[in-house]
Amino acid sequence: MERDTILVPTDFTPVADCALDHAIEIAKLFDHKICMLHVVGKKSTQAQRDRAIKKIEKIALTNSEKSGIKINGSIAEGSIFDEISNTASKLSAEFIVMGIHGKKGVQHIVGSYAYKVICSSTTPVMVVKKKHHHVGYRNIIVPIDFSYESTLKINKAIKFAKYFDSTIHVIGVIRSKSSVFKLEKEALLKKLIDYFDAAEVKAKAEVIIKPGADLHDEVISYAEKTDADLIMIVAERSGRFNEVLGRNDAEQIIDKAEIPVVTVIPSNEYDDDDDDDSLLSSFFDPLGLIDKP
Repeated sequence: MERDTILVPTDFTPVADCALDHAIEIAKLFDHKICMLHVVGKKSTQAQRDRAIKKIEKIALTNSEKSGIKINGSIAEGSIFDEISNTASKLSAEFIVMGIHGKKGVQHIVGSYAYKVICSSTTPVMVVKKKHHHVGYRNIIVPIDFSYESTLKINKAIKFAKYFDSTIHVIGVIRSKSSVFKLEKEALLKKLIDYFDAAEVKAKAEVIIKPGADLHDEVISYAEKTDADLIMIVAERSGRFNEVLGRNDAEQIIDKAEIPVVTVIPSNEYDDDDDDDSLLSSFFDPLGLIDKP
């Protein structure tokens, strides 16, 4: 089934409007349609459901007429985590665009709640916190972990970058002082840049050497330094990361970054192949969260 839908969960707050704004600009370039979703609790009354339906349909119609993008609105009853994931699956959504910020967002989704939504869905999720600036995503940060497997999973980033005429910034963080290790990783990044060049995509690569560094802090700092518009990371749901010392790096990036973050869950369903034209269905392994063979 063709993946041509962007799902935008909404609770009618301003940050949810920001998510819709991002989704509209992406839909214009990808020739996608948008489905807005509002989740109501199981104890909601019929009057509450009717008001929600009326409100979401009005927002969808107004923005559809203004943007020229096909937008529809729907409501679902139940858990926000389950319903967002279920709706994305039913629609075969290309990805989800969701707004979070402070105590406001999709039914108060913040921090670990946003991460829970991400980990409950195999559909890539873009988390946004600010209104779109309407100039696309000029600089995209793609952290990698230097594994052979992670470097093979970048074809979809190339497709995304081509739509926005973006520059991809590949970074790797080394927490060892070994000069040999540094040379090996720089050589790997050079091969990766050659790969981007062959695909006619603008790309830069940098190795950051910082013993004891926190990966998430380095990614966010690098994004600020390069005036990045988007960070692309991977998350995983098995819980192999160490929760004792705090949340994993993927979640910290989602929580702390002010720019949009696209997060994808590793799944065999989204492996690259020649017949797969979906834009964001492959994954990256920037933070070493996936078991290696």
